[in-house]
Amino acid sequence: MITLSRRSALCLLAVAGCPLSARAAEDAKPAKPTFVPLGDFTINLPDDSSMSYVVIGITLEVPPEAVGDMNDIAPRLKDLCISRLMTMAAQGMLAPGHTDLVMIKSSLFDGISRLRPNSVRQVLVTRLLYG
Repeated sequence: MITLSRRSALCLLAVAGCPLSARAAEDAKPAKPTFVPLGDFTINLPDDSSMSYVVIGITLEVPPEAVGDMNDIAPRLKDLCISRLMTMAAQGMLAPGHTDLVMIKSSLFDGISRLRPNSVRQVLVTRLLYG
């Protein structure tokens, strides 16, 4: 009968477990994020004294399998973004220094989710410029 010392048994377990740990770590890596840029949207702001505007860049984080679908409906997505942003501007929600990015993201996310449920992970604001 072969007897292993405690130290030998631990070493054997450690060596045997390494490939499993490395393989498990590879399997546990999250998938690379996939982004669909919708572009920059220029929205006029209501201002009686002068002409002012805001430029807002929007990018969507989507599952890899949804990229083709998002590209297919890009005109509808852009129309939705413009409509929502224009409504926010008319309500004074896009004023310089008083813009709530969480509100913008949430409003756009809700609209896109109605258009394509479970297809968007996150709405990213990639540019916010007032002029």
